[in-house]
Amino acid sequence: MAPLVTLLTSALCIWLAQMAYWLPLKRRENYRLRFLLDFVATVPFAQVITWANSGRTSAPMLLVIYGGFFLWASISTKLCTPLDAAASAYCSVWIVLTSESIYELWRLLIWGAAKAGLQQPALATSPMMLGQIGFTLAVCILVRYTAARLMPDEGLYRIGPRQLLSAGLLGGMFVFQFFALMSTLQNTGVGLVLVAPAFLTQLYCLTLLYLQTELFKKSAMQKEMDTLNLLYERQRQQYQIARQNVQIINRKCHELKVQIADLRRLNPDAAQKKDLNEAERAVRLYDANADTGNEVLDVVLTEKSMHCEARHITLNCVADGSAVAFVEPGDLYALFSNALDQAIDAAARQMDEPRRMIDLLVCKRQGFTVINIISPVVTEAPARAARQHNYELKVMRRIVQKYNGTMTTENQNVLSAVKIVLPPPKS
Repeated sequence: MAPLVTLLTSALCIWLAQMAYWLPLKRRENYRLRFLLDFVATVPFAQVITWANSGRTSAPMLLVIYGGFFLWASISTKLCTPLDAAASAYCSVWIVLTSESIYELWRLLIWGAAKAGLQQPALATSPMMLGQIGFTLAVCILVRYTAARLMPDEGLYRIGPRQLLSAGLLGGMFVFQFFALMSTLQNTGVGLVLVAPAFLTQLYCLTLLYLQTELFKKSAMQKEMDTLNLLYERQRQQYQIARQNVQIINRKCHELKVQIADLRRLNPDAAQKKDLNEAERAVRLYDANADTGNEVLDVVLTEKSMHCEARHITLNCVADGSAVAFVEPGDLYALFSNALDQAIDAAARQMDEPRRMIDLLVCKRQGFTVINIISPVVTEAPARAARQHNYELKVMRRIVQKYNGTMTTENQNVLSAVKIVLPPPKS
């Protein structure tokens, strides 16, 4: 019975370390079943780890076993979370180092108690197993709500080759020190002089691994911020170009209308009248100048209406331009341009013609400006398009935050809604 309890305890400790890093991440479908199956698979693997830590294996065999430990943790992470291969391997380094650190800390507590002369039961007894489980659970909860929660970016790890290589080297150094410390602790006659250096070296490895995670994360955030700033400024500058283009189109459409009216006065025959009707209909499509009472909103809606017409998308718009009069022209253009670009792209991907529709509402409610944009949900999009959508959403959030507003996105069945609420401007 005792070997089975020891095996289940080791498996549970490894599984808890996995949960500490998986729970803050995005999860695959049926993740509860996946987590349960992972625990079942952990039980026989824990037997190998327990045997490796018993001190009866050679150094080359230890390296093979712990190499398999990293690989097994990486595959398990890949199967339970949507991380890519590099991110799964990086997460596996943290899982292995955390599980071994917790076991090592538990052994150090036992070693320290023995040095202090305290009486304690054998390691394989039920009280010690329950104590190890409780200690592991407490540490894993602490890790879950500190380092494991702060390291991911929107529920994912974005790991490059340099970061993965650095993590692998630090993980290897940690494992070698772990072997040395476990061998030292098996000798009851050793003192703190031998134990402290190995433990401090492992602590430095964990600290460096966390610091390099934060540095790479900060570098990636700075790069993304530069990209967002560039996109934001370009869209602010795009307003003047779009405004001029709309004015040119309106002027040309007016000239064409005058010319068509002159041709009608010449009493053309039936065939020519049909051609004139087709030409007049085409002119009306491009002369659909929005009239909301806000020049900037008129420009962006006119521009996007033309895009919708070219892609056979219906744009239903009810907009009160005075509701967004306090927003700067560049910000207003960037906000609606990004929002409508996302909606147009989602509608254009719909194969069913009735679903190629966008609803836009801009109004005032109890002094607050309310903007609602409803469009179809995009179930599958190329990686480049998804990345562009992510940037557009971040630009929109930045603009909304600038005016102390709130922005939410919701998906219900086949529809996606973007809801923005802006408070009244301060006097």
